[in-house]
Amino acid sequence: MANMEKEDKLIPVSIEEVCDYKGFLIEEIEQDEIVKRNIKRLINFSNLYLQGAIGKNYPVEDERAKQIALLVISDLYDYRDLDSKNISNTTRKLLNDLEWQLKLELIKDGNEQTN
Repeated sequence: MANMEKEDKLIPVSIEEVCDYKGFLIEEIEQDEIVKRNIKRLINFSNLYLQGAIGKNYPVEDERAKQIALLVISDLYDYRDLDSKNISNTTRKLLNDLEWQLKLELIKDGNEQTN
């Protein structure tokens, strides 16, 4: 349980905050393990996105970071099938940003290994 509490402090938003934002009933999400796992995965993803976009030590408690996380989670949840005809412009931008983040991290890691 202590590990779970420690993990919760490292994420920008909680499942409850996501449910409030999306208009989901927390009781229903708690009973549906698949939806709950998807939301947890997106919360973790939003944390990684914010780390890549802002920095590893971004202000987790800052309302701006929370709002970004909620927008990322909401958009990716709504467009999780990634049907290229139906994904939003926001999701396209997120995917492009993520590609650049990963490319830059690979370049950085490659440079660090050769030194």
